[in-house]
Amino acid sequence: MENDGINVTEKDNQLRISKMFEASPERMFELWSGCEYLKHWWGPKEWPMKECTLDFKEEGEWHFCLRGPNEGDESWGKVVYREIDQPNKIVYTDYFSDADGNINNDMPTMEVTVEFVDRGGNTEQVLTNVFESAEKRKEVVDMGVVEGISSSMDRLTEYLRESG
Repeated sequence: MENDGINVTEKDNQLRISKMFEASPERMFELWSGCEYLKHWWGPKEWPMKECTLDFKEEGEWHFCLRGPNEGDESWGKVVYREIDQPNKIVYTDYFSDADGNINNDMPTMEVTVEFVDRGGNTEQVLTNVFESAEKRKEVVDMGVVEGISSSMDRLTEYLRESG
């Protein structure tokens, strides 16, 4: 599936989402490295990230909340970084959590690899999400993760234009 320059591939227990950006791998990597950047583009437009703490290092954590349009709409997430290879890739485990950072074991977990591939002055950002099973992948896709990531990628494109 391709939508607004976003390529999505679902196969077995994997979900791969890629998009080309007019920025260097170094700049793209930087935009993943701190709340001061992520707050501008992470999450769907209707569910922006309001709360964010981040310790950007291997075994460090990122804890955040996306707030929806209605009173009480919130989605907490927790990331644990596994590998940080600047400016090439970031590998992390992505969990659903509560406001205190406790992992919600009833929800699927994703092992995510974000790669920044130099394409002659532009960067192809490739997110590969690996789930426990194809069923867990389908559960998260049915929850709207593709639309959410696509909206984030659109917001990231806008942020790059605005921030230079």
